[in-house]
Amino acid sequence: MTTLFYNGSTTYTAELVLQINAPSVTLDPYAEEALSDTETFYTPFVEGTDEIDVDNDPRTYLTSSGLLGTIATLTDKLNGSGLDNILRLLLSRPIIYATLIKTALDDEQDNVSSDDLEGLYSSILRNVSNVPRRYFLAKMLTLVLNDRRIRLKASDKRWELLDDLTLTQGLPITIGQVEPAVTELLSTLYTEGNIPYYVAQFSAREDSPISQYSFTASIQQAMTNYLVKLGIEIDDDVFTAGGYDQYFLLAYNEALKTATVGEDPIDAARVKGGETTWDFSVDTFESIEEQGVSSDNILAAGALDYLYCIGERMHVFDVANALVLRWASGMLDVPEGTTAAALYRYHKLRSERSTPQERAMLYRRVLNRGAGRLLSNMVPNEDFPRLWHQLMSEVAEYIRKAEGSYSADGWVSRAPIYQATKNLQYNLSENMTGMSHLQVTEDYAHLQEALDIIKSEDVVISYGGRRQSIWTVIEQIAKEDLGIMVSSAPIRTAAVEGNKVFQWIATFNEGSVQDSVFQSFLSAAEAWIIAQAAMEEDDDSFGQEDDDMDDDIDMDEDDDFDDWN
Repeated sequence: MTTLFYNGSTTYTAELVLQINAPSVTLDPYAEEALSDTETFYTPFVEGTDEIDVDNDPRTYLTSSGLLGTIATLTDKLNGSGLDNILRLLLSRPIIYATLIKTALDDEQDNVSSDDLEGLYSSILRNVSNVPRRYFLAKMLTLVLNDRRIRLKASDKRWELLDDLTLTQGLPITIGQVEPAVTELLSTLYTEGNIPYYVAQFSAREDSPISQYSFTASIQQAMTNYLVKLGIEIDDDVFTAGGYDQYFLLAYNEALKTATVGEDPIDAARVKGGETTWDFSVDTFESIEEQGVSSDNILAAGALDYLYCIGERMHVFDVANALVLRWASGMLDVPEGTTAAALYRYHKLRSERSTPQERAMLYRRVLNRGAGRLLSNMVPNEDFPRLWHQLMSEVAEYIRKAEGSYSADGWVSRAPIYQATKNLQYNLSENMTGMSHLQVTEDYAHLQEALDIIKSEDVVISYGGRRQSIWTVIEQIAKEDLGIMVSSAPIRTAAVEGNKVFQWIATFNEGSVQDSVFQSFLSAAEAWIIAQAAMEEDDDSFGQEDDDMDDDIDMDEDDDFDDWN
């Protein structure tokens, strides 16, 4: 049975496991009504009636799908996570939560299977921050505007800014706080008008005479403030034709003066009546160029970390070598075709690929991972493990505080996480340099060739066991040929989720962090922490393992294939 009926009402078995804890605050009436409207938006009704269409209800699907055990575990995980009040409120409604689960399972882009708990968890956090949150905030905003009899004109640029402000800043849901928050947003809009819109447009123009990197959030706000003081009113056609460019350039120049000393007092002293104007704001090095942050360097470091996890910790390079040896000795019988060609290519290119020692040198220099021997003029990045540990510790502390209702309003500061992220930005930008980009690109291509061999149909059929899985192949070959026990699941999680953390670091900009992006980062970091604990080895123990491996390898050898004589 998919549903139970009591006195004409429908009760879904799935609702027993769709119990997300609501935030522990007293809801504002506007929030209650907006939540009810959002719930109605997601409820399927029989066309033309207010009767629920049971057959198309996602709760019916979940009840009959055999997924209740997985959903119960997912619910426990979400209840224990650091959700903000709005996301927790939305997920506390079973129809919304059930719809998001079904969407995750049906969406080809998400590609989430019913037994992929981490995939479901990430999809729920990502998608609840999208349409449900946008709809809920729009409803709250509309309710307040209607009560105040404020009518919106689609042609007014200010209302586009109102949407952006609402989505970026969010709205409180605690009783008595919604209307004042909307009033504050409206006050900002009435004061600034459509000027912020045109400042943003001016900064994004291809023919803008000012570098895009110079348009930090504080500079744009200072430009807006200056243009508001001028009392300028902007006509769209004149703006498009460049008729206000001189005002925007003047505003930019004045904005710079508030952040730097525009005129040296010595220079002003040479001019009769000369004055200096400075509000004593110091340079905060906000632009990417001034920070010295290189997103490419950080992403490359993330790829290197992925290589270290999959290639070395999981021994994928060694497993591929072992399979080539089996094939060469006749133990692996592969007919002529794609797999045989891949094995032969891997064998022939062995002398051109980076050696294990060269890879170990790169891991040590950039990430201080393993015990690779460095050249005399190389220095290991000893700060990276400490800074990474600091970021993971701040994530764990944030989640602990959020779960424990650390503050009365449920708000927990993100500042420690942001600062730890910035520290890693600087560190990786500085250390992922030189030839390392080409090295990691070549090594990743090497890894992909190794994985192509391992996951080929011929190999999986021979060594994939009952599961017919690439991971079973790795575990079996590592055990039989290398004498090593490999637990692939936590290593795979550490590699994939760790790479997501590197992506967070690479794209981080404190002034434009969206809740959905932050929640996805928290999810990835938490998964990495759990996977690391599951492996029961810290970086030092892995370093010892790598050291032992180096002792088994003749350091004069430069051939992966010859490592396994």
